[in-house]
Amino acid sequence: MSRRAVVLVGLAAGVLLLASATQTWVTAVGLGDTSAAGQVEIPGTDVSDTVTAMALVGLASSVAVTIARRIARLIIGVVMLAAGVSAVVTVARVIAAPGEASGPALGEVTGTTELAGEYVLGPAVWAGLAGAVLLALAALALLIFSPRWRDRSSRRYATAREAGAAPQEDPDEFDLWDGLSAGDDPTSERRG
Repeated sequence: MSRRAVVLVGLAAGVLLLASATQTWVTAVGLGDTSAAGQVEIPGTDVSDTVTAMALVGLASSVAVTIARRIARLIIGVVMLAAGVSAVVTVARVIAAPGEASGPALGEVTGTTELAGEYVLGPAVWAGLAGAVLLALAALALLIFSPRWRDRSSRRYATAREAGAAPQEDPDEFDLWDGLSAGDDPTSERRG
């Protein structure tokens, strides 16, 4: 799997997880007579702050992979995997026990500790689970495949140009950005 694919999957997973957390995960139905509302929709952010934080870690990790070298990619992979597993566990707990997970948020809305008659899971919680699993898979792919990725430096390309030889492979867009950061002009070959 290429670096680009891992980055795109990680970004998609983080966005999916973050977007799902803003939607309704649990709807509490059948509240007692003491409650002002007949039902309460509880978004993922109210059920768990952890999911939003793990989504942001996943997004930041995916972006960091674009510029990281070998050892840094492994560290990023471990952090990303921890975020993905943590998100999977958190979302799975909500799915397994929606009443327990949404109890504190429900109490804030109703002002009572009374339980709802029924807790209905929304489609967003399943999207959140998909995003969390995808994030963990992107991290595994990063850990497995990134040692095979070549760390190309702009010096290697500059040396090849100075010697009049063409580089072995065309650099990808991440390497071009690395070269720009190091002061290498990717268009200098074309001027010659």
